[in-house]
Amino acid sequence: MASNVSELQSAADVPAKIGKYVIINKVGKGSTGNVYLSHDPYYRRDVAIKVYNIEEDSDADRARVSRKMFFNEAHMVGMLQHPNIMPIYDAGEENGKYYVVTEHVQGARTLGAYCRPDNLLRVDDVVEIIYKCAKALHYAHGRGVIHRDIKPSNVMLTVDNDVRIIDFGIAIVNDSEVSRIEGIAGSPSYMSPEQVQSEDLTPRSDLYSLGAVLYELLTGFRPFRADNLSKLLHQIVYATPPPILTYRSDLPEELEEVVAMAMQKDPAKRCPSGTSMAADLTRVYQDLRTKYDSLDNQEHFDLLRNLTFFHEFSHAEIWEVLRASDWHEYKDAEDIVREGEMDDRFYIIVSGKAAVEANGNALGVLENGDCFGETSYVRGAKRTASIKAQGPVTILRVSSTLMEQVSSACQLRFNKVFLRSLITRLQGDGSAQT
Repeated sequence: MASNVSELQSAADVPAKIGKYVIINKVGKGSTGNVYLSHDPYYRRDVAIKVYNIEEDSDADRARVSRKMFFNEAHMVGMLQHPNIMPIYDAGEENGKYYVVTEHVQGARTLGAYCRPDNLLRVDDVVEIIYKCAKALHYAHGRGVIHRDIKPSNVMLTVDNDVRIIDFGIAIVNDSEVSRIEGIAGSPSYMSPEQVQSEDLTPRSDLYSLGAVLYELLTGFRPFRADNLSKLLHQIVYATPPPILTYRSDLPEELEEVVAMAMQKDPAKRCPSGTSMAADLTRVYQDLRTKYDSLDNQEHFDLLRNLTFFHEFSHAEIWEVLRASDWHEYKDAEDIVREGEMDDRFYIIVSGKAAVEANGNALGVLENGDCFGETSYVRGAKRTASIKAQGPVTILRVSSTLMEQVSSACQLRFNKVFLRSLITRLQGDGSAQT
């Protein structure tokens, strides 16, 4: 859950203690509450403390029921021991606010970072992530716990590319007469039809939501979009989302079948369990790995290995960069990047030439092995020059976001070579910022 620096450092916004935990700082803010970093001296581990925005009911009996539900739920989730479920260590109430204490995963980010069409994960990585989620949900369902709020921001990806499902229904303490939409504000796009209609939920509701997340990770678009909540909920109950192949023709049809089955309106027609969904994803994954290990990908590897830029990289590191990149070909005079635009990608010229221009003036020419895109190091920075193809050009476009998921050794190598190349170019003509 991202927050800006001023939010994180605002002392007035950070309590000194929550329960027995001394607060270090605020590390996140979401629709259901704030997250703080603390250290548990007894167990010698950093912990994350989420304080939920739950208003105390004015009716004493209802408030007592809500409180009991919260702690029962926290206890149930605390009993779950699965590598892909964020463990709960403790739970409490202070000044009318409920909180839970969980594992703190340094450097993790939610899947929300990979839901834009220009920043999607590789398809096989998406399939592996959803596979792990499906297995984790099956484990939880088998122990009587339904998540009820599966969405991209409730699935974390660690720096080691592992998965943690968070917020296992803890935020929902309203009684059954209250709409679930009030209980999980901000995520109706991923609700199952039965959840929208406030019907009793089964584990298959979670699988529907997981299918909606899979849809968005593959396409960059939510299955249903509308300009108001009423229309959105109507679509969820009655409409069929556009097939994922509408957005990406390169996706396998088998994956379309998995998404379609997961998002069936009738729960009885969905995958019967998380294990069943995981099995379907396993077959898709095996086919994708065969595709990605094909001759074409080997040819890409061979081309990169011969570029000066990659001479210091190990074979494994080149493969890592390939996994964080896409291969794009530009026609003569086609814009590769435009001056004034924001972009978070690095670019390496595999073959061909490209002209550098700023304010209508020619600044130079880039060739095989040259790189550009240093503004990717500064979040929100705009390009200070345009790069245009001179004849056919093949470019390796490296996502700065995906590079954060490769090994530390590969990241260090890439940054060292990229920055050295830029410094060398700047010393040569003093005008090559892009």
